[in-house]
Amino acid sequence: MHILRNAAPWTWRARAGAAALLLAAGLLGGCAMLPPEVERTPSRAVPASAQEALGRLAAASVPAGSGSAFRPLPMSSYAMDARLTLARQAQRTLDVQYYLLQNDLTGHTLARALRDAAARGVRVRLLVDDLYTADSEQMLLGLAAHPNVEVRLFNPFPSGRASFYTRWLFALGDFSRINHRMHNKMLIADGAFAIAGGRNIADEYFFTSQGGNFIDFDLLVAGDALPRMQAIFDTYWNSPRIYPLQAVQPSRRPAAEWQADFERLTADAVGAYPTPPPEPDLLGWRPLGADIATPPLRLLGGRIDVFADDPEKVSGRAEAGSDPTTVTARVGRAMATAKAEVVVGSPYFIPGEPGLAAMRQALDNEVRIEVITNSLASNDEPFASAAYGRYRVEMLKMGVDLYEVDSRQLHNDSLFAAALHSSIGRSHSKLIVIDRQVTFVGSMNLDLRSSRLNTELGMLVDSPVLAEQVLALAARVRDVGSYRLRLAQPGDRLEWVGQEGGADKVWDHEPDVDLRTRLQLWLVFPFVSEGLL
Repeated sequence: MHILRNAAPWTWRARAGAAALLLAAGLLGGCAMLPPEVERTPSRAVPASAQEALGRLAAASVPAGSGSAFRPLPMSSYAMDARLTLARQAQRTLDVQYYLLQNDLTGHTLARALRDAAARGVRVRLLVDDLYTADSEQMLLGLAAHPNVEVRLFNPFPSGRASFYTRWLFALGDFSRINHRMHNKMLIADGAFAIAGGRNIADEYFFTSQGGNFIDFDLLVAGDALPRMQAIFDTYWNSPRIYPLQAVQPSRRPAAEWQADFERLTADAVGAYPTPPPEPDLLGWRPLGADIATPPLRLLGGRIDVFADDPEKVSGRAEAGSDPTTVTARVGRAMATAKAEVVVGSPYFIPGEPGLAAMRQALDNEVRIEVITNSLASNDEPFASAAYGRYRVEMLKMGVDLYEVDSRQLHNDSLFAAALHSSIGRSHSKLIVIDRQVTFVGSMNLDLRSSRLNTELGMLVDSPVLAEQVLALAARVRDVGSYRLRLAQPGDRLEWVGQEGGADKVWDHEPDVDLRTRLQLWLVFPFVSEGLL
């Protein structure tokens, strides 16, 4: 199910074990509770200041007459370099918020950068969703044992924290709460610069995974948007839905022992992410680590509207789909203003009947709609892909242009082949471009889970230059690495048009789907509610 996204693939044996645990939990009644009294010392973000180097750099780099400034981070190595550069340059505060901070090479690298910043006296506030911390909890406890570091968890599991399965075993009776997760992704340094977008902190988001890697997108931000981003972080950090890590996983071990464990656990990160060569990426942007030595930075200027779901979305207040304050609702209203064109990139695209109605209205108003999502074979979430599949014929009949990212075709492009090596290539970008003027960048997928269950962060960026750069990226993925869907004539049969051997080829069934995925969809998918996806 969608709540298990980004977890390691489940084997049939693991699924059987999970089923047994859930049955046992049902018999036990799932009565575990979170600590009723928890001390949460409030704290607030610190505004940017000319007393810090990043504050001076941001002030010098925002183009004259622009409210905010930004640059795209489409390449994974440059996106990681930007995060590490900000962590290394920070002098006062680092506020870090992620859905997933994995116990792998990438997670170790960022965790050590945060530890190093704290050792310089930087206040580090790290907020992580609790869904996948069974694998990373020891790393987080080790990091939290360092002075100047505090780690908090969003909507945590109450007990059974030793493994993913036992967490669910003891929390099944509280499923309605646990099913709500914090999907936001943001890093803020000295109140001067921020990075936000689609990437979590794990190997597969930075092209270092052996199994599968995600094409993704972040934005480096400075200027007027920063105070709003800081306020959003503070709202979460001080929310009653947030628990200090030590409150749910207390330990009597001395801090020095946790620090030593952290050092051993993360030792593989030493030298793992060197500064990329000072060469422009495919959009002409150099690595931040190279550019920061020669201020001011080259940035685009424009207006950014930053918004996020309230942490109290956990209460279920958006589950009926009628909450106008959600990120999804805000983005939907922006899309409804389109006069000519909407281009959507979403890895998990499940429009539902409301989405179909909105698209139908736009098409009636002569607005062109293009959607780029993952094919079933390339999707890490086959159930989400299958749910999307229910709407394809109707969307094509309405006039929507549909494209599905295909890993095999991505490997035929020199840029993607060099980055992906032998791994599966997938899209994870959450991007929407409206009338070649306004670009949505954020954590939100276009599905029911993002709109009704998870909390999300979004930015609407008013900049035709950024819009054209994002459209250029989308065109490359669409043209060299995707199927174009169409309806066979006559009838409602789907066809996939792609490239093979340098020539067009047409498939009349889902291409490259293995037997295991087909069995999963046949045996399990009919029993999965679309509202969970």
